[in-house]
Order: sequence, then C-alpha cells, then structure tokens
Amino acid sequence: MTMIGLALTKEQFKTLLNMVYIANTVANSRREEGEFLKDYDELEQYVFSRAKEAGFPGATERHKVDEEVHHHPSLSFEHDPEVNKLLDEYDVACALELLSEKLAEHDLEKKYGPNTKDRMPSKDYDELLEERTLEYQHQFEDHGFTKVRIEGMEGK
Repeated sequence: MTMIGLALTKEQFKTLLNMVYIANTVANSRREEGEFLKDYDELEQYVFSRAKEAGFPGATERHKVDEEVHHHPSLSFEHDPEVNKLLDEYDVACALELLSEKLAEHDLEKKYGPNTKDRMPSKDYDELLEERTLEYQHQFEDHGFTKVRIEGMEGK
C-alpha cells in the first residue's frame, strides 16, 4: 500500500475533521449496526487519531475494542455549532428537494394520468417535473411549511 502524506495548516486540519465527520455521518448515520460503510468509519478514525497532535485534543475520544484503540469524534465535537449548522443545512435542503420533487411527481400523475413518466417522452416529462419542482421549492422558500396541508389529517 502506498502512503500519501499531506501537509495541512491547523485551520485546514480542522476543516478536514469537519469534512470527514460530515461525510461519515451522511454515509452511515441511517444505516443499521453491522451495515456501516467500513471504509468511511476507518478513515474517520484515522483522521481523528491525529487530532491531538494537530492541536485539537478535545475533538476525539479513545476507547479499546478487542485490544485495538479506536478514535471517534468526541461529544463536544459532535455538538460543534459549525458542524451542526452544516448538517442541518444539508438535511433541510435534501428534505425540501425531495418533498418538492415528490409533490411535483404527484401533480403530474394527477394531471396526466397514472404512469405519466412511462408514457411521456423523457425530455418532456423532465421539463415538466423540473418546472413544477421549482414552483414547490419557491413556495417552501417563501412560506416554509405554513401552506402544506395533508388530506385526512385535519382534526386528528
């Protein structure tokens, strides 16, 4: 295995810690135990094992698993406002994008009938879908969720 060395400033290493943590969180946080992407976990451990010598001793926690030392982000690192802000922004953007697209798909099916995607030329469908998705995204940007209503949920 060829090892690659990187020279980083303290600020760059802090950014690298954030990036590695965010990437591993996105890749593994919704997976069940035993289904984690091992490469992401191992790289996170490797980078966090260097945190103390890079000037961030509070960023990592150490513990042993089967006589092997593991390094994970500390609770204080996991609660870092900068990291959480980035993760929150990502979560909101993904949720709004997915919800907008699903609502747009629903509208197209309602307007053009079942299996619209399969019956319409893909270019036409994609253009209609993108146009309607953007309309929903603008609504969410302007009004948040205040205009969202779910049929059958009133009064429950």
